[in-house]
Amino acid sequence: MKLKDLARLVDGTVVGNAAVEIKGVAPVEEAKSGDLVFVLDKPFLASALKCGASALLVPSNLEITGPPAVAGKSAIIAVNPRHAMAKILAVFQTKKKIRTGIDKTAVVPKSCRLGRGVAIGAYAILEENIDIGAGTIIFPHTYIGHDCRIGKNCVVHPHVTLYDRTIIGDRVILHSGCRLGIDGFGFVQEEGKHVKIPQIGNVIIEDDVELFANVCVSCATIGSTMIGAGTKIDNLSHVAHNCRIGKDCAVVSLVGFAGSVTLEDRVYVAGQAGFNGHVHIGESSVIMARAGVTKDVPAHSVVSGFPAQDHRQEIIFQAALRHLAKKVR
Repeated sequence: MKLKDLARLVDGTVVGNAAVEIKGVAPVEEAKSGDLVFVLDKPFLASALKCGASALLVPSNLEITGPPAVAGKSAIIAVNPRHAMAKILAVFQTKKKIRTGIDKTAVVPKSCRLGRGVAIGAYAILEENIDIGAGTIIFPHTYIGHDCRIGKNCVVHPHVTLYDRTIIGDRVILHSGCRLGIDGFGFVQEEGKHVKIPQIGNVIIEDDVELFANVCVSCATIGSTMIGAGTKIDNLSHVAHNCRIGKDCAVVSLVGFAGSVTLEDRVYVAGQAGFNGHVHIGESSVIMARAGVTKDVPAHSVVSGFPAQDHRQEIIFQAALRHLAKKVR
């Protein structure tokens, strides 16, 4: 693909030879003729200019002396280089060949309704009364419980489990090991014994959600545990019963939500953060790594520490603590 065509795809500007042929993308250390290298920050520019790649993608706000073409490299200048990278990587991504239809080893009852172009992989098990939208791929060794609904153009990777009545929107990606609709952790004490509270709700996953490997989402005690459209949740995270995660949130790995936590839209949660039950997180907030959230967080906040507080206050607290520790020694 010519450099000018890639530039057009990402609304970028070409510096140097617009007709240079790009055959792939590569890291700086492995780049060769025909490759495109991504330069997202200034510290990586010097090594990129010296590598064997035919062209670079650089941000428009990168301060350099002269254009990359001066060093013998053509380049795409992009306003949003990370978004441009996503589009270009999609061009060179290896396309999997998926055979549509039902594998002979899969179990699919007659009560299931499958849209056009659905693929059901080997040893997948579907229970009764399931709807699966057109273009959805169910990879091998997946279990889908009674009365589940899966939308169009979804990808359900191997060894995913959907408990009964789980509802999945369109273009959802579930990576290996996801468990959706497991019982909420609900018990009542009676004479020192744990008496199980029946969990009769379900899980609803809206459009364009991506859940990575081994994410667990518990069903609601009553009602629905919900994950809003466009939200992404990284590996090994847990969403407890009756949580409501808003739209376009991003949750990094190893995060735990206790029951009935609410995240409004566009909340960002860094790794290993933990949430007390029933807390409410306002829209466009940032929860920093390993924060312990024990109370409500207002919209547009940045919090850190345990218990989590305003990040600026936490920095002051940590600095004072270190200063005190030096005096004690």
